[in-house]
Amino acid sequence: MIALLSANWDEIGQLKKDIKITKEGGNSELQYKIGDLYGCSIIIAVTGVGIKRARTATSFIIQKFKPSLIVFGGFGGALSPDLKVGDIILGESVTSLKRNETTPLYSEFNLSENNSKKGLLITESRFINEPDQKKRLFDSTGALVVDMETWGVVEAARQSGTPVASVRAVSDEADECLPDMAAIYSESGELDVMKAEPYFKENPELLAPYLNFRLKNTPKASDSLCNFLSYLLKNL
Repeated sequence: MIALLSANWDEIGQLKKDIKITKEGGNSELQYKIGDLYGCSIIIAVTGVGIKRARTATSFIIQKFKPSLIVFGGFGGALSPDLKVGDIILGESVTSLKRNETTPLYSEFNLSENNSKKGLLITESRFINEPDQKKRLFDSTGALVVDMETWGVVEAARQSGTPVASVRAVSDEADECLPDMAAIYSESGELDVMKAEPYFKENPELLAPYLNFRLKNTPKASDSLCNFLSYLLKNL
């Protein structure tokens, strides 16, 4: 069985629709569905946002279902100025700056029509939303994108030796300035209106960039991610 994880359903919405469900379950921290997806026996689940939630959810999935491969699919912020919204990055390795450690990821898929780029990912515990922050990370590490979950998945998979692949669709470009999503979103990855209203009153200049991100970037990144993941699964 393959485990396909993501931070929230928005990122993999099409795959959620396509899976032929045989069983579903979950708890307050995790939702999962088991079934057939493009000919693969699969468990598909959302972990919530951040390293800790990704680590906890992945540990649960490994202990309960013992998957042969974990694929984490989600969005990533571009650090490289060459990347555009919707570009796909297949992680070759992931770095935690907090731990000053890099670990390899599984990326040896047999994909004949491969429009993805391979490279280094960085997982951060905070949302990297400003162009100068992105430039500093790119200049110091050469990483292509930054995310908030891959390192947590890798940590959870170490003891069992379960291989981990991380696929990231670019959701914001290196020169884009966005709101601090932690200030307006819940840990489950949903907009929290009670937090967002005062935030945008204090930072009105960030409302238009946010709407562009939500209404334009997010659907494009999700379509690109789901198309790539469906192609990957069909070729396993």
